Amino acid sequence: MRPLLDQSEPSVPPATAAPTSLVALLAARVADARDRPAIVDGLATERAYSWGDLAAAAVTLAERLEAAGLGRGDRVAHVGPHAADWIVVDLACLLAGIVHVALHDDLPAPDRRRMLEWLAPRGMVCTGRPVTDPLRGPMLVDLSSGVFAATGWRSLAADPAGLANQLERRVAACDPDACCTILLSSGTTGLPHGVLHSQRALAFNAHASSEMFLHDPRDVRLSWLPMSHAFARTGDLYTALVRGGCLNVVRDRTKLLDACAAVPPAVILGVPAFFERLERGVRSGRIADLATALGGRVRVCISGGAPLRDRTAAFFAARGVALVQGYGLAEAGPVVTVANPRVARPGTAGPPLAGIELRIDERPGTRGQLLVRTPSRGLGLVHPPEAAAPPTPA
Repeated sequence: MRPLLDQSEPSVPPATAAPTSLVALLAARVADARDRPAIVDGLATERAYSWGDLAAAAVTLAERLEAAGLGRGDRVAHVGPHAADWIVVDLACLLAGIVHVALHDDLPAPDRRRMLEWLAPRGMVCTGRPVTDPLRGPMLVDLSSGVFAATGWRSLAADPAGLANQLERRVAACDPDACCTILLSSGTTGLPHGVLHSQRALAFNAHASSEMFLHDPRDVRLSWLPMSHAFARTGDLYTALVRGGCLNVVRDRTKLLDACAAVPPAVILGVPAFFERLERGVRSGRIADLATALGGRVRVCISGGAPLRDRTAAFFAARGVALVQGYGLAEAGPVVTVANPRVARPGTAGPPLAGIELRIDERPGTRGQLLVRTPSRGLGLVHPPEAAAPPTPA
């Protein structure tokens, strides 16, 4: 059987200049890597989509959203599980200038309805499965039958000149400094709020993160974290946009090691609990060899979302798998610092990304706080009316 991904293809020159927008990155990937895999499903041997396929599906969906009455600056709420279709919705919103508000898929229906009240979207998109709870108010674009299953995009994917023209037109129409998404976060306060971000800010963060590790366009990233969270959206999807890497999108978290065996990743993002489970699996004998279980090609694992135990990082290093951690927050796009396995110091979250400045607050009332100055700063915040306004990003 032909492999889903040929990892022997030559690399392309690394990116150097910071991009102005995410849609410009998408157009660049179609120009230099149109036929390279962008998304694979290692658990479904025939499911692979190239950068040309992905862009064509996103353009076609952007047209459908516009036909439904959604326009630039309109907010659209999105509910759906982690899957290839989720990615197409995000890219389609970017191409159309629609503000993508991705609700966490595991959110209980009552909480979802309350969020819709204060987020005030003009429309709603559902992917992956039909909406089972009544979502009164915004119009519903039902994509539960599957974005890639829809007709129309294949003919555009087979027309390189037509696709390039469509992307060029939408890149020219893009305002990189306008709000493109609202990232939902509770931060350290536990109070839900939304962070407004622009394409320029998120593209900068993805570019700076990618430069830290000099990602190769042949890299496969194990994509299993929900992209409704900033960590996975920028750390997996948008960094793949920077150089044209491939995402192995895993829909079933219980089969992550099966997915690693099918399409071995070079980079794995995760939260500390995930890496601790792997550590326990090796210690108990359920996992014979850590590096082999992860596919045998992992260059680096990156932990975020909470502090990583030194013991777990040392355990991975002793078994030939680099595990480092970073620090970030949704208001900063989200990556602020990240450790590089070549120079990482145990117990640290690494230096700031290029272009980001850090200092400790010396003011009497807020002494000891970490102050972050970053080009990836959010545009603003939106929060429930019953919650106190979170502090403005520093």
